[in-house]
Amino acid sequence: LKYLIGKKDELRTTLKNLKKQLDDKERATRAETINQVIEKAKELCLEERNSNIIIAELKAYGNTKALDGALKQVKQLCPNAAAMFFSVDDETNKIYCLAAVPKSAVDKGLLASEWVQAVVPVMKGKGGGKAESAQASGSNLKCLQEAKKIARDYATSKLA
Repeated sequence: LKYLIGKKDELRTTLKNLKKQLDDKERATRAETINQVIEKAKELCLEERNSNIIIAELKAYGNTKALDGALKQVKQLCPNAAAMFFSVDDETNKIYCLAAVPKSAVDKGLLASEWVQAVVPVMKGKGGGKAESAQASGSNLKCLQEAKKIARDYATSKLA
């Protein structure tokens, strides 16, 4: 009996250590995803520096913090650009969309909350937010190209 109790404690310790290793790897993977997405946002800002609309898919999967970090880069590097980023997560079967709109574009009639609502139907989801930032998620993973086109057309019509 004493042997079994000792074995049980040993198994618990082993399991705890394995869980910690797994958690550490997941944390590192999330951090790497955030860094890659932010770097891609920086590249987009350089490529689109003369544009007032930036719309792209970023490989953030379900990590909306990564998309938020990308939008912060846009605000910093392209302060006059309205941006909408999409990410598809095959594991959770969701598509995510985050948008940020500068005050100058809000004054022209482009509200992030309404912009996101323009793509929500095709995403088969829901979303909301404020004038300068909004987000949505949906279940139609195959809508990415159509959603990007709708987003561009909507933003262009408001900023024209």
